[in-house]
Amino acid sequence: MANMLDYLDWYGDLGFDVIPFNEVDNLVLAQLAYLDLTGVVPAPPAWDAAAGGPEHAPERIALADAAHLFSKAHDATNPVDLGALISPQTAELLYRAARSGKRFSTVKLSCCSRIYDAERHEQFGAFLAELPDGTSYVSYEGTDGTLVGWLEDCEISYRVVPAQEDALAFLELAAACTKRPLRVGGHSKGGNLAAFAAATCDDAVRDRIVEVWCNDSPGFEERVVPLELLHTIADRVRLFTPEYSVVGALFGHVVPPTVITSSDTGVMQHSAMGWQVMRGSFVRGTQLPMGSQQVNEAFNRLILTHDLAGRKKLLDNLYRELTAAGIDKVDDMFANGAQGIAKMLGSVNSLDDEDRKSMTDFLTGILAGTVQGAMVDAVAPVAKQAAVAMGEAAQSARANAAKAIEEFRTQQHERAARRRAERNQ
Repeated sequence: MANMLDYLDWYGDLGFDVIPFNEVDNLVLAQLAYLDLTGVVPAPPAWDAAAGGPEHAPERIALADAAHLFSKAHDATNPVDLGALISPQTAELLYRAARSGKRFSTVKLSCCSRIYDAERHEQFGAFLAELPDGTSYVSYEGTDGTLVGWLEDCEISYRVVPAQEDALAFLELAAACTKRPLRVGGHSKGGNLAAFAAATCDDAVRDRIVEVWCNDSPGFEERVVPLELLHTIADRVRLFTPEYSVVGALFGHVVPPTVITSSDTGVMQHSAMGWQVMRGSFVRGTQLPMGSQQVNEAFNRLILTHDLAGRKKLLDNLYRELTAAGIDKVDDMFANGAQGIAKMLGSVNSLDDEDRKSMTDFLTGILAGTVQGAMVDAVAPVAKQAAVAMGEAAQSARANAAKAIEEFRTQQHERAARRRAERNQ
């Protein structure tokens, strides 16, 4: 069965004037955000608060040149290490795109931004790609393998997280760096960041957005980010989920998902490298199977008994116990086979009886979603991501919604401005 790598072999030498930008092109750019391109792709220019824009035009590098520099930095003595959460084929995807001739090799990359802040519980990555068709794609990274990134995912259930604030700031900076129409997207949490930024940015920026690509991405908790906020971009949102989806089924979405097929099984279908491709489209699937529905129901049982403050307490307790058990990365939960799983399950012992049962049901449901006899480390990609399910069914719309949404956007812009000022100091 064919995937993104095969797609690049098929269409790599066909320009966007022959085959217009499509959903598979989107996934290629979204997946590349998982690579640490710091030092290869130029960083974004600083923001000039007085001028209300970047201090200077961004430096750019062709994707083919970036791939060459990246390969030199990651030779046999320093291989690419993406952990168990991200497909090791991601680096090959970059190299294959560089060799793809007209389609991707001349794409100009800029504004590479990566933030890891354990104190703030933030993990964030993004870059800007200027395409030969005259548009630009803002690509946001999904969650990496750190426990901090996992915790930030969970915190989407009760607050606007730092990565969402920085996603907004990055989109407005990227928009100021290019006058082109914009495509915004990402895989997993990256798609959530894309939708959040597109919904909360300045009207002038939003008017330039052509599409918002959410690739198996969690939605939004209504009491934290009201879904009405996303109605202004609903006609441009493209949401895809594989047939066995845990992450993409979490929280509320402003549009129904398009279900697609994967060569992987169970929870491993979250990995985008297994998504099936035919020409310039994903192969369409049918519906979510009972297994993934049961996993999501387990988290619903866990969360419906908690208000926002209760979720924070629950997550803080779980994070503390995992850290105390020596788990700094999600890989650590599965690194030692049965012993690693026992350590992970043991970390929930401090939870209340009901919470402990629901959390255990969820974790064992994740295990049941893998192939029989598969290596336990194959569970990692969604064991981390699916914890974002700390959300409950959407509540009724806010009273006086227009005013509430405007206040929300104003608040996010103020936070984004503060974050830009902090980074420029």
